[in-house]
Amino acid sequence: MTNQLPSVPNGLTLTLDIAPDGEFRGELGQLINIFHGETVPFQANRFTLRLDDAAGRLAGGLSGVMSWSWLFIDAVWVHANRRGQGVGRVLMAHAENHAVAHGCHSAWLDTFQARAFYESIGYTAFGALEDYPAGQTRSFLRKRLT
Repeated sequence: MTNQLPSVPNGLTLTLDIAPDGEFRGELGQLINIFHGETVPFQANRFTLRLDDAAGRLAGGLSGVMSWSWLFIDAVWVHANRRGQGVGRVLMAHAENHAVAHGCHSAWLDTFQARAFYESIGYTAFGALEDYPAGQTRSFLRKRLT
């Protein structure tokens, strides 16, 4: 099956970059945020949480962004020898507390490895992508914080 691609409009040049740099992705993000700002003011505040062991080694961490009164958890990691000890719960609770203190009413995230963990702390699924990555299901979960 061959797809017929639409023609590039006159006066424009289409370039495929298989190793895009961060600068171009950043520019796209800024322009999208400006466009969103035409209808809904956009402000995003990023934060991280870091847990270090007594020797100063990373034991766990979380990265989140707050926008439009929602917290998005974009990364959570716990060292293998710390899993099952409540480290993930500590990170999530502190992130959620920070978000509520800054006006967020809800949180959301996506995962293909830890759905049961997030459900155990009150998140519920609202969508899924099967076979992403291959053989896995990426679940989208949310939680009301207030």
